Amino acid sequence: MIIDVHAHIFPDSIALDVVPKMAEIAGIREVLDGRLLSLRESMKTAGIDAVWLQPVATKPQQVDKINRWMEEVRCEAVVAFGAVHPEYPDLGGLIRNLSSRGFPGVKIHPEYQTMTPLDSRWFPLYEAVIEEKMIILYHAGVDIGIPTINSTPQQFAELSERFPDLTLILAHMGGFQQWEEVAEHVCGLNVYLDTSYVFGHCSDEMFVSLARAHGVDKVVFGADSPWADQQADLEHLKHLPFSQDELDQICGLNAQRILDSHRKPTSPHYC
Repeated sequence: MIIDVHAHIFPDSIALDVVPKMAEIAGIREVLDGRLLSLRESMKTAGIDAVWLQPVATKPQQVDKINRWMEEVRCEAVVAFGAVHPEYPDLGGLIRNLSSRGFPGVKIHPEYQTMTPLDSRWFPLYEAVIEEKMIILYHAGVDIGIPTINSTPQQFAELSERFPDLTLILAHMGGFQQWEEVAEHVCGLNVYLDTSYVFGHCSDEMFVSLARAHGVDKVVFGADSPWADQQADLEHLKHLPFSQDELDQICGLNAQRILDSHRKPTSPHYC
């Protein structure tokens, strides 16, 4: 099984407008148009069995609406994480509610949400995530469309030390454009790293070195669609000097193990 743990979609009504604008701000070209249908077609082409959606709320009033939409589109092959925002009035209650609705985890983006991982306002959320045995997928490092840097490998190392029972997946191999610091502060910690949007930005030598130093059992495949090509990223990964057993772990076994440990029984419809 091949699992992509890091993808984004937008409602059809806004995707064709929003995605090109975001790409223009970042100075990149989008690979897909941001619609679920396009993502499913890409998954089929790439041979990807399941994808994890990672919604980002930029305002607290978006949270409930996004999460209702995630419930509508999710299914066995499309696993939806929940949206959160630091200014949501009851973060602990939100997490417990999302858990009861079958969400296995949530996505946090420090740049879009202008808050560092160590801000104490997040702490009730962390405590509830631990209590509910959920997952946090964190954007880590630079976001090429935003000038701030609100998350660093050092901060994630301290977060892991303060909340050792958190299940953390750090996007972009622990910190986009901060991979030397990832090697120094994150490698070996009890966190997971995803591969999203690193190929072509992080050297192959650095990528392999980070994966081996951290442990391939704690690396999971992610592409960051619609900004990266799922098939191209998979092919790139398969041509790196990993054994077949290591590739199997990175491409799906590790993610399935995480999900099996944290997802509560639900009955998603087939899609």
